[in-house]
Amino acid sequence: MAVLCGAKVGRATIAPEEDGFHGIVEIYWPSGFSMADQLSVAMAGPVAEMIFSGEPYHPGFVPEWAHDWKQAWKICRPRTRNDRECLQLLEESVAKLYKTFSMDHWWAAIAAVSDLLAAHDEIEHADIAYEVHHWIKG
Repeated sequence: MAVLCGAKVGRATIAPEEDGFHGIVEIYWPSGFSMADQLSVAMAGPVAEMIFSGEPYHPGFVPEWAHDWKQAWKICRPRTRNDRECLQLLEESVAKLYKTFSMDHWWAAIAAVSDLLAAHDEIEHADIAYEVHHWIKG
């Protein structure tokens, strides 16, 4: 998602990190990015996992996604009037991503990047961009 939003991925890994995360994605944002793009990137992992598992959990209630949810909240809350508006915007973003990621060509791109991660534990921007552009924009 970061690649499609115009960000650069420094690296993506599924190797367990010292801080307890099961992988991490380093994202470098250019100037002028939108809040919608940031929210999409923040929630992309949980949404992909929802689709893969077949369980559309609320990402705010899954402990493994707490970091992603907190990051999305941190992005959204200062730009909304209150908590309710922020929650509504986050839930709308998740619903939109769920619908998008459920399309075959999007899911094929997600699967291709997942396969790369499974094979190499760590991948960089060029690897991700190649797969994403092949399936999404190809």
